[in-house]
Amino acid sequence: MNLLGFILGGIAASVGVSANAQTSVTMYGLLDESTAAFSRTTATDSRLFKLDTDAGSSSRFGIRGSEDLGGRMYAFFNLEAPLDPSNGSVTGGASSGACNAAAGCAAATTASFWRRNSFVGLGSSFGEVTLGRNYTGAVIKQAPTLSATPSGINTGMGVTLLSQGIGNDFWNNNQIRYDSPKLGPVDFSVHVALGQAATGRDVGGNVRYMDGPAAVAVSMQRDKDLAGRTVTWTMVSGSYDFGSFKLHAGADKVDNKDGIVGFVDSTMWTVGGSVKATPQLTLAAQYWTVKEKVGTATSSKLLVLNADYALSKRTFLYALFGYADNKDLGIAPLWGNGNFSGSGDVIVANEKVSGLATGIRHVF
Repeated sequence: MNLLGFILGGIAASVGVSANAQTSVTMYGLLDESTAAFSRTTATDSRLFKLDTDAGSSSRFGIRGSEDLGGRMYAFFNLEAPLDPSNGSVTGGASSGACNAAAGCAAATTASFWRRNSFVGLGSSFGEVTLGRNYTGAVIKQAPTLSATPSGINTGMGVTLLSQGIGNDFWNNNQIRYDSPKLGPVDFSVHVALGQAATGRDVGGNVRYMDGPAAVAVSMQRDKDLAGRTVTWTMVSGSYDFGSFKLHAGADKVDNKDGIVGFVDSTMWTVGGSVKATPQLTLAAQYWTVKEKVGTATSSKLLVLNADYALSKRTFLYALFGYADNKDLGIAPLWGNGNFSGSGDVIVANEKVSGLATGIRHVF
């Protein structure tokens, strides 16, 4: 009888846990599409007109979910894919850390459906741990303080970090990442990517201070490719919200003395700001400069102007103008799918290149 009571008690406890657990699954996404004109490309001096995807924010769709495990613990997952609204395709390869073709790393250009995120994790009052392909904390947690443009981080932050090679480090395959809870005004994250003899390995992290209107973020990442070469970069940025006006500034340094293909030995600094002209309209301007340390050690410069108008909480109209004064290192004036290769490549070294995009961004 005692044995039967023990079994029944265990079943009752299990049913109680299952009944108390709360599970939620959500489908979400973002679509960013614009008409764009560029002053020239690498192939021709004549203008290029096109539908431009992702000029401000990256188009995507995904599924995320969480389950309450009790005791202030929860499980969660995220699957997220890129999307090109102009033709309905899933775009992009699966770059990961110091993974590059010159070191024999085919995954640098291999297409992947859930390229943006595919991870599972556990969280509690002690923070969150994720396993799988995920953003690196070193880059993504810089976005709120580094970038001033309300339409998104792609034009400005994205094209500048792309020119330095840090664009390789937005995501990692085979990654373990820990994100701390808020510890007063401070939080931090650390990650390590396990190369598994297939991709580049790296370790990095970010520390942020956020107290009222002031915020500062510091990041560092060290990548090692399949040939054993290393690249290290550091970044610091800060912002201050005065109310209707918000100021942003930042700088970084890429140490690529080993010459890993895809990274440039360089430094960057930027300053910008945004102002609420009306409750719906935000105007922003940001200046970026990148100095490459190889060759003649020239500096390329980028000016970005942005107007963002909220039609609702989910739908926005925007205009983005980029003007790049390039030297030996080329910076694209605007981000966009198909803008960085072939006859439509707008990264033109030693030329002045401009681009204007007017578009719509819808979040669901």
